[in-house]
Amino acid sequence: MMSASLQKRKGYLTIGGIGTFLATGYLGMALQLPLGQLEQPGAAVFPLIAGALFLLGSLATLWEGWMMDPAERIAVPAGMNLVRLLSLVGLLLGYFIVLPWAGQLISSAVFCALLMRVLSNLPWPRIAVYSVMITGALYVVFIYLLKVPLPRGMLFS
Repeated sequence: MMSASLQKRKGYLTIGGIGTFLATGYLGMALQLPLGQLEQPGAAVFPLIAGALFLLGSLATLWEGWMMDPAERIAVPAGMNLVRLLSLVGLLLGYFIVLPWAGQLISSAVFCALLMRVLSNLPWPRIAVYSVMITGALYVVFIYLLKVPLPRGMLFS
């Protein structure tokens, strides 16, 4: 059920502008990290790649919004769709708040489990297994493949 609508062009330009601003700040902070050498890349490599992709995507969004017909409209979520959207935003905020204290492993597992519960009707045992698998995969990729330390949290430091 959708209730209201907004000008699609305005949404694209707003999101593209906010993304460009955030990506520029992120790249500025990433440039303060050591680059390392070709044999052993430093801490700045991944943030620079992620920031550049974020900036590129934001600029593409701005361009698409600029070229869009101003008459196009987009529906605003209502009812259960709005509840799911707000739940996602709340879960993301909670994840970022809890991450420094609980660390990546616990925060990610809980976030994945709650997100799957909000977005699907899977039973809790299956959600728990999937959450542990996703969290474990993230851990392996960042710790062993990318050699990037993840937050352990104040509770476990």
